[in-house]
Amino acid sequence: MVVIQHDHHLTLIDLNPKYPHDEQVYDDEKELISIQAFQCSCGRCNKKITYFHRYYYKCDQCDYSLHKLCSELPTTLKHASHLEHTLSLFQNEPRQKCHVCECTIWGQQLCYYCSPCMLNICLACGTVYHHTIYHPSHKHPLVPTSRPILVACDACGEEHKGVFYQCFTCFRSFIHEDCAFRPKRLLIQHGTCDKFFHTHPLILTYGFPRVDQEAKFYPKCRVCDKSFSGYENLWVYKCEKCRYYTHFGCAYLRSKNSQEAASRITPDRYKDDHGVLHLPLSEQNLEKVKDFFFKERNYERSITHDSHEHPLILVDAQCNDITTMTQNDASCNACSIQIQKKMTFYKCKFNGQGCNFVLHEWCTRLPPELKGHEYHQEHTLLLLPKAGHEFLRFYCSVCNDLCNGFAYSCVQCDWKIEVWCAFTHEKIKHKSHPNHLLSRNYYFKRYGENGYCRMCLSGFTADNNISFGCRQCGFHLHVGCALLLPETIRHRYDKHPLSLAYSPVENHEGDYFCEVCEEELNPNAWFYHCHECVQSIHTTCAPTLIPQSKPYLNGGLKVLRRQIKKRRIYKPECHPHPLSFLLGSRSDGECTKCGKDIYHEYILKCSGCKFVIHAERCLTW
Repeated sequence: MVVIQHDHHLTLIDLNPKYPHDEQVYDDEKELISIQAFQCSCGRCNKKITYFHRYYYKCDQCDYSLHKLCSELPTTLKHASHLEHTLSLFQNEPRQKCHVCECTIWGQQLCYYCSPCMLNICLACGTVYHHTIYHPSHKHPLVPTSRPILVACDACGEEHKGVFYQCFTCFRSFIHEDCAFRPKRLLIQHGTCDKFFHTHPLILTYGFPRVDQEAKFYPKCRVCDKSFSGYENLWVYKCEKCRYYTHFGCAYLRSKNSQEAASRITPDRYKDDHGVLHLPLSEQNLEKVKDFFFKERNYERSITHDSHEHPLILVDAQCNDITTMTQNDASCNACSIQIQKKMTFYKCKFNGQGCNFVLHEWCTRLPPELKGHEYHQEHTLLLLPKAGHEFLRFYCSVCNDLCNGFAYSCVQCDWKIEVWCAFTHEKIKHKSHPNHLLSRNYYFKRYGENGYCRMCLSGFTADNNISFGCRQCGFHLHVGCALLLPETIRHRYDKHPLSLAYSPVENHEGDYFCEVCEEELNPNAWFYHCHECVQSIHTTCAPTLIPQSKPYLNGGLKVLRRQIKKRRIYKPECHPHPLSFLLGSRSDGECTKCGKDIYHEYILKCSGCKFVIHAERCLTW
């Protein structure tokens, strides 16, 4: 179809007269945002005219528009490759090839056509035809590449193949055409097919400088949960009112990380809530936990315990000397969890004379039997201080791990469960991670971008820290952070209940400050917030499950780690002298019984003679 001139007068429109000094866009600037969302169809090439093209011609009398470039195209052409005839500007119908460069000219695409010879020449060969755009992200006009190329995009950071817009003035900008025309304003639920939701439209910004990230406590992408580190010059969608930020590619589920995150949105399917603890705890459930762990008691200075042959001496929290002990000696003989500073506990009267037996105060009050336990309801479980031979380990029937603390055992079934598993749920469901259950994890690896607790944002001190985690999402919580924060609290600084918040709250412009300590608060960590009074409190400043007299427990439950305890003195029947439990060294020689090397294996060694034996392979009781 031959292109003809329009009959009516056309007026040149400038969509962005302030370029390159565009004003910053906020949610309430509806007029400016509507201009940036402007689109109409070109009457010649049938392609879209957008805000980024800046200039276009509009008919004064009818609904007819033209790209400025399309209006300036000559309707006839004399070309050096075909001097015999004059070519006419033509809107191609069937797919053809250019007579000069042999590129494909698609249907409805403009070209120059010779009717007698049935010959086509593309616009790139016939004229200097480039739809220059005036993009707010760059101070110079951007020109498209003449053919598709494979290169990394300066907008999203991903590698694409296609047409790129580049700056021929400073050669600093390279933007893929798919990124260049993305809307300035976006509802995240539209971009992600309703996988993610936010109340307000997100505004596209052309960079996230490190100083701004630092001012906002280094937020993470709300889609893929990855940081913006290294993305300072890449585009970001954000809602400043709510501190909601996403990578540019994540807003459309184009990046690999965002696609993986979207695939994890599907909630777990489980038949019932049996054995699942729902957190955070409501007010009515708090008292049960407080009564066992935190109720004030009149401690006896010296006690005898069925689990140990020597008297046990109370070590008050204020006189706690745990720092003088090795990590092994500080592990509780009942639950295998390390005793922390300023924590009340009992130790053997002969602690300084070779016996390293210690118990948490609450472990001295462990019930002697458990009836109807959720993991073994058919029989009563009895507390056994020695479930294995003295130092020898047993397998916990719940976590399948080797343990050598106390155990609750079923005599009829030879079924054993260690103390920690007996009193903590294997799985929890937490409102901070509603789609998946969180499983008790004994071997969490603390390294990598997800190696931290989502509540307090602090890391794990060792790989054997106990956590509640979702392996599918890399979501982890310290045990204390998961268990010890109630869903709501009351505080004298606010007449309303304050609710536990897991991320920056909506419609909160400005910074966050704690009403108790008056210091700035990082809203990327959990905090308590009153939506009516718009007041916030650090979790560490709030009245939590832990009494003020026992602040050490908060830190202690964050670093829970279980380990095999090496008891110092053993009196087996196979040898007349006491034996020490050690890790074999080169100087210890060979096993007295089997004659094999004992280097780097657990051994029993006599300090009075040269007797040394493999602890688990060769010892007979």
